[in-house]
Amino acid sequence: MKTAAESLGLKNGQSCVLRSAEPEDAQRMIAYMKKMLGETPYLLRAPEEFDYSAQAEAEVLKRRRDDPRALMILAETGGEIIAVSDVTPISDKSRIRHRAVLGMSVRKDFWRQGIGSAMMERLIAHARQAGFEQIELEVVSANRRAISLYVKYGFQVYGTRHHGIKYPDGSYADDYMMCKEL
Repeated sequence: MKTAAESLGLKNGQSCVLRSAEPEDAQRMIAYMKKMLGETPYLLRAPEEFDYSAQAEAEVLKRRRDDPRALMILAETGGEIIAVSDVTPISDKSRIRHRAVLGMSVRKDFWRQGIGSAMMERLIAHARQAGFEQIELEVVSANRRAISLYVKYGFQVYGTRHHGIKYPDGSYADDYMMCKEL
């Protein structure tokens, strides 16, 4: 689904624009993802594993934009993408059609600026309007900032996946499954 662009003032005095991701953003989205994947151990892939072509990424962005139940929002400042979030149906199958999944990432130099909260409010509002009854997500148990944000918006941990993440050095991290009923 497409949403109108809006300006957001950040806690550091800067501003950014929140808007729907578009197929024309594909190349910048790839650059953003490769940067993000190298900044934090809390995402599921390493930078070299994000191997989408610009054409493939544009197709993903087009499908998200054209799906009336999905919403992908990006934040940008100075022509650079600094955050991406989305809420998408888990499936259109009748027995699980009421469930959505949420994902979010914010560039490290923009953590604690209010972007995550602004995106969360928009995604939850969209999920309600789209008829979802619950939103689910997974988060690495050590990612305290993200967990704090999710709890602030009513998500609750309903399970822990022991050793859900394995890092290149052989260490593990648990991940939490969280859910918010709408």
